[in-house]
Amino acid sequence: MANVFDEMGVYWAEIADKNQTDKQIKFLKSHIKIEGYVLDLACGNGRHAIPLSQQGYSVVGLDISDKLLRIAKQRYRQIALVRGDMRFLPFKPQTFAAAVSMDTSFGYLPSEQEDRRSLTELRRALGPGGVLVIDVFNREKLMLKYLGGSKHLKWALLPFLLKSHSRWLLFRFFRWKEYSSFFLLQKRTVTRSGERLFDLWVICDKTKGQIEVFEHVARLYVHSELKRLLEKAGFAVNRVYGDYEGEKFSPNSPRLILVANANEI
Repeated sequence: MANVFDEMGVYWAEIADKNQTDKQIKFLKSHIKIEGYVLDLACGNGRHAIPLSQQGYSVVGLDISDKLLRIAKQRYRQIALVRGDMRFLPFKPQTFAAAVSMDTSFGYLPSEQEDRRSLTELRRALGPGGVLVIDVFNREKLMLKYLGGSKHLKWALLPFLLKSHSRWLLFRFFRWKEYSSFFLLQKRTVTRSGERLFDLWVICDKTKGQIEVFEHVARLYVHSELKRLLEKAGFAVNRVYGDYEGEKFSPNSPRLILVANANEI
């Protein structure tokens, strides 16, 4: 299975680090207890698993990306990491007291059925009453903002400019976001149905001077759909939030965060 985050490696680690990590850690600490093992599903470069471990939680991070797991291990040697597929969790039943899936780490499998399978596997790995925190984009908010994508002429010219390798024109016509080791240009669109998010990431490496292009696709869920998937997998959804400050969820919320408990099997 292709993994854009593995392809991006250190670039993705820098992007992820800048994305509200402190707020996310504070939110997680208010919803999961320090007792028992915690599974960080799709842990990436360890930006949640590492600080939680350093603050006394017994965290195991799982990810499919070998590159990102190596970055996590380099950052904190003591962290427990496992390379694996969330559809086939390599853990015994009822191993964990809690599990977290943060910052839209859910929705990358080939089909909704496989998303459901990953949740069923997660339920198997959690003990009865175990807490699951799952945080994804709010599909309704993204549809309002990005439906149909930008119609501006400059975006129509982007494929030509990339092929021509004209860095001067790329920097002249587009607004880039700067990170420590690269500049990022992002074009985001959402399908008319709202079921898919498409990102085009153009990265200009500061040291090498080269431009690389990555494509990112994620399946989006509305509240009722994600709640249904969780319930079918054996979870009871108890709370729904719209951001990391604990605000009540609404169609205009930036996030869709569900806190659920594992039912008795």
